[in-house]
Amino acid sequence: MGRQFDYFQAFLEMGQHSLKAGELLKETLETYDSSVLKERMAQIHTVEHSADTLKHQLTNQLIREFLPPIEREDIMELADVIDDLTDAIEDVVIRLYMYNIHQIDIPAVVFCDLIIECIQTLVEALQEFRHFKKSSTLDSLITHINELEEKGDQLYAETMHELFSTPQDSLAIMVWMEIYERLEKCCDRCEDVAKALGRAVLNNS
Repeated sequence: MGRQFDYFQAFLEMGQHSLKAGELLKETLETYDSSVLKERMAQIHTVEHSADTLKHQLTNQLIREFLPPIEREDIMELADVIDDLTDAIEDVVIRLYMYNIHQIDIPAVVFCDLIIECIQTLVEALQEFRHFKKSSTLDSLITHINELEEKGDQLYAETMHELFSTPQDSLAIMVWMEIYERLEKCCDRCEDVAKALGRAVLNNS
Protein backbone atom coordinates (compact mmCIF):
# COMPACT_ATOMS: atom_id res chain seq x y z
CA MET A 1 0.00 0.00 0.00
CA GLY A 2 1.37 3.43 -0.98
CA ARG A 3 1.97 6.22 1.48
CA GLN A 4 -1.20 8.10 2.38
CA PHE A 5 -1.44 11.62 0.98
CA ASP A 6 -1.15 14.25 3.72
CA TYR A 7 -3.74 16.92 2.95
CA PHE A 8 -2.86 18.96 6.03
CA GLN A 9 0.80 19.08 4.98
CA ALA A 10 -0.29 20.12 1.48
CA PHE A 11 -2.31 23.02 2.91
CA LEU A 12 0.68 24.07 5.01
CA GLU A 13 3.07 23.92 2.05
CA MET A 14 0.66 25.96 -0.08
CA GLY A 15 0.55 28.55 2.71
CA GLN A 16 4.34 28.56 2.84
CA HIS A 17 4.39 29.24 -0.90
CA SER A 18 2.12 32.23 -0.25
CA LEU A 19 4.53 33.44 2.43
CA LYS A 20 7.49 33.05 0.09
CA ALA A 21 5.68 35.08 -2.57
CA GLY A 22 4.85 37.70 0.06
CA GLU A 23 8.48 37.90 1.16
CA LEU A 24 9.57 38.40 -2.45
CA LEU A 25 6.98 41.18 -2.78
CA LYS A 26 8.28 42.80 0.42
CA GLU A 27 11.86 42.63 -0.84
CA THR A 28 10.72 44.11 -4.16
CA LEU A 29 9.07 47.10 -2.48
CA GLU A 30 11.76 47.74 0.14
CA THR A 31 14.64 47.67 -2.36
CA TYR A 32 12.65 48.91 -5.32
CA ASP A 33 14.37 48.89 -8.68
CA SER A 34 12.12 48.93 -11.73
CA SER A 35 14.93 47.51 -13.88
CA VAL A 36 14.71 44.13 -12.10
CA LEU A 37 10.91 43.87 -12.00
CA LYS A 38 10.83 41.34 -14.83
CA GLU A 39 13.25 39.12 -12.95
CA ARG A 40 11.23 39.49 -9.73
CA MET A 41 8.02 38.64 -11.60
CA ALA A 42 9.66 35.46 -12.83
CA GLN A 43 10.74 34.54 -9.30
CA ILE A 44 7.26 35.02 -7.88
CA HIS A 45 5.71 33.18 -10.82
CA THR A 46 7.97 30.21 -10.09
CA VAL A 47 6.62 30.15 -6.53
CA GLU A 48 3.05 30.48 -7.82
CA HIS A 49 3.63 27.65 -10.30
CA SER A 50 4.92 25.39 -7.51
CA ALA A 51 1.78 26.17 -5.51
CA ASP A 52 -0.38 25.34 -8.54
CA THR A 53 1.44 22.03 -8.99
CA LEU A 54 0.79 21.12 -5.37
CA LYS A 55 -2.87 22.05 -5.74
CA HIS A 56 -3.18 19.80 -8.81
CA GLN A 57 -1.58 16.93 -6.90
CA LEU A 58 -4.07 17.45 -4.09
CA THR A 59 -7.00 17.58 -6.50
CA ASN A 60 -5.92 14.45 -8.36
CA GLN A 61 -5.50 12.59 -5.08
CA LEU A 62 -8.90 13.73 -3.84
CA ILE A 63 -10.57 12.32 -6.97
CA ARG A 64 -9.23 8.87 -6.07
CA GLU A 65 -9.61 9.22 -2.30
CA PHE A 66 -12.08 6.82 -0.70
CA LEU A 67 -12.22 8.47 2.72
CA PRO A 68 -10.50 11.88 2.99
CA PRO A 69 -9.68 13.20 6.49
CA ILE A 70 -12.18 16.07 6.18
CA GLU A 71 -15.10 16.80 3.85
CA ARG A 72 -14.14 17.00 0.16
CA GLU A 73 -15.80 20.39 -0.21
CA ASP A 74 -13.67 21.79 2.61
CA ILE A 75 -10.48 20.40 1.08
CA MET A 76 -11.22 21.98 -2.28
CA GLU A 77 -12.31 25.30 -0.79
CA LEU A 78 -9.12 25.56 1.25
CA ALA A 79 -6.93 24.66 -1.72
CA ASP A 80 -8.73 27.24 -3.88
CA VAL A 81 -8.53 30.14 -1.42
CA ILE A 82 -4.87 29.55 -0.53
CA ASP A 83 -4.08 29.45 -4.25
CA ASP A 84 -6.03 32.70 -4.70
CA LEU A 85 -3.83 34.33 -2.05
CA THR A 86 -0.63 33.48 -3.91
CA ASP A 87 -2.18 34.71 -7.16
CA ALA A 88 -3.16 38.00 -5.48
CA ILE A 89 0.43 38.59 -4.37
CA GLU A 90 1.73 37.91 -7.87
CA ASP A 91 -0.85 40.35 -9.27
CA VAL A 92 0.71 43.23 -7.31
CA VAL A 93 4.11 42.79 -8.95
CA ILE A 94 2.49 42.36 -12.36
CA ARG A 95 0.72 45.72 -11.92
CA LEU A 96 3.98 47.43 -10.90
CA TYR A 97 5.52 46.17 -14.14
CA MET A 98 2.48 46.91 -16.33
CA TYR A 99 2.25 50.52 -15.13
CA ASN A 100 6.04 50.99 -15.31
CA ILE A 101 6.27 52.24 -11.73
CA HIS A 102 9.66 53.84 -11.01
CA GLN A 103 9.22 54.84 -7.38
CA ILE A 104 7.34 53.21 -4.50
CA ASP A 105 5.25 55.25 -2.08
CA ILE A 106 5.79 54.52 1.63
CA PRO A 107 2.19 53.32 2.26
CA ALA A 108 2.79 50.42 -0.15
CA VAL A 109 5.63 49.16 2.05
CA VAL A 110 3.46 49.57 5.17
CA PHE A 111 0.71 47.60 3.45
CA CYS A 112 3.16 44.85 2.56
CA ASP A 113 4.31 44.55 6.19
CA LEU A 114 0.68 43.98 7.18
CA ILE A 115 0.26 41.37 4.43
CA ILE A 116 3.34 39.51 5.69
CA GLU A 117 1.96 39.51 9.25
CA CYS A 118 -1.35 38.15 7.92
CA ILE A 119 0.34 35.34 6.01
CA GLN A 120 2.68 34.45 8.88
CA THR A 121 -0.33 34.08 11.16
CA LEU A 122 -2.09 32.09 8.46
CA VAL A 123 0.84 29.68 8.17
CA GLU A 124 0.69 29.17 11.95
CA ALA A 125 -3.02 28.41 11.63
CA LEU A 126 -2.43 25.95 8.79
CA GLN A 127 0.25 24.23 10.86
CA GLU A 128 -2.22 23.88 13.71
CA PHE A 129 -5.10 22.78 11.47
CA ARG A 130 -4.28 19.05 11.55
CA HIS A 131 -5.02 19.19 15.32
CA PHE A 132 -8.25 21.16 14.85
CA LYS A 133 -10.33 18.89 17.09
CA LYS A 134 -8.03 19.45 20.08
CA SER A 135 -6.27 22.71 19.26
CA SER A 136 -6.33 25.45 21.87
CA THR A 137 -4.81 28.07 19.55
CA LEU A 138 -6.43 27.66 16.12
CA ASP A 139 -9.48 29.77 16.95
CA SER A 140 -7.38 32.66 18.26
CA LEU A 141 -5.14 32.53 15.17
CA ILE A 142 -8.20 32.73 12.90
CA THR A 143 -9.51 35.65 14.96
CA HIS A 144 -6.16 37.44 14.69
CA ILE A 145 -6.19 37.09 10.89
CA ASN A 146 -9.64 38.68 10.83
CA GLU A 147 -8.36 41.54 13.01
CA LEU A 148 -5.40 42.09 10.70
CA GLU A 149 -7.73 42.19 7.70
CA GLU A 150 -9.72 44.92 9.46
CA LYS A 151 -6.47 46.84 9.88
CA GLY A 152 -5.99 46.39 6.15
CA ASP A 153 -9.40 47.94 5.49
CA GLN A 154 -8.50 50.91 7.70
CA LEU A 155 -5.10 51.33 6.06
CA TYR A 156 -6.70 51.19 2.62
CA ALA A 157 -9.22 53.91 3.55
CA GLU A 158 -6.48 56.14 5.01
CA THR A 159 -4.24 55.56 1.99
CA MET A 160 -7.03 56.40 -0.45
CA HIS A 161 -7.81 59.57 1.51
CA GLU A 162 -4.16 60.62 1.35
CA LEU A 163 -3.93 59.72 -2.33
CA PHE A 164 -6.87 61.94 -3.27
CA SER A 165 -5.70 64.74 -0.94
CA THR A 166 -2.27 65.06 -2.57
CA PRO A 167 -2.07 67.17 -5.74
CA GLN A 168 -0.95 64.97 -8.64
CA ASP A 169 -2.13 64.10 -12.12
CA SER A 170 -5.20 61.94 -12.57
CA LEU A 171 -3.30 59.11 -14.28
CA ALA A 172 -0.98 58.70 -11.28
CA ILE A 173 -4.00 58.62 -8.98
CA MET A 174 -5.68 55.91 -11.06
CA VAL A 175 -2.51 53.80 -11.19
CA TRP A 176 -1.86 53.95 -7.46
CA MET A 177 -5.51 53.40 -6.69
CA GLU A 178 -5.29 50.10 -8.59
CA ILE A 179 -2.06 49.07 -6.86
CA TYR A 180 -3.47 49.78 -3.40
CA GLU A 181 -6.61 47.84 -4.29
CA ARG A 182 -4.40 44.87 -5.22
CA LEU A 183 -2.52 45.15 -1.92
CA GLU A 184 -5.77 45.30 0.03
CA LYS A 185 -7.01 42.23 -1.84
CA CYS A 186 -4.06 40.27 -0.45
CA CYS A 187 -5.38 40.94 3.06
CA ASP A 188 -8.88 39.96 1.89
CA ARG A 189 -7.56 36.67 0.51
CA CYS A 190 -5.94 35.91 3.88
CA GLU A 191 -9.30 36.46 5.54
CA ASP A 192 -10.91 34.14 2.96
CA VAL A 193 -8.53 31.37 4.03
CA ALA A 194 -9.26 32.07 7.70
CA LYS A 195 -13.00 31.84 7.04
CA ALA A 196 -12.54 28.59 5.10
CA LEU A 197 -10.55 27.17 8.02
CA GLY A 198 -13.32 28.16 10.41
CA ARG A 199 -15.96 26.49 8.24
CA ALA A 200 -13.84 23.35 7.90
CA VAL A 201 -13.49 23.11 11.69
CA LEU A 202 -17.24 23.54 12.12
CA ASN A 203 -18.15 21.05 9.39
CA ASN A 204 -15.81 18.33 10.61
CA SER A 205 -16.10 18.57 14.39
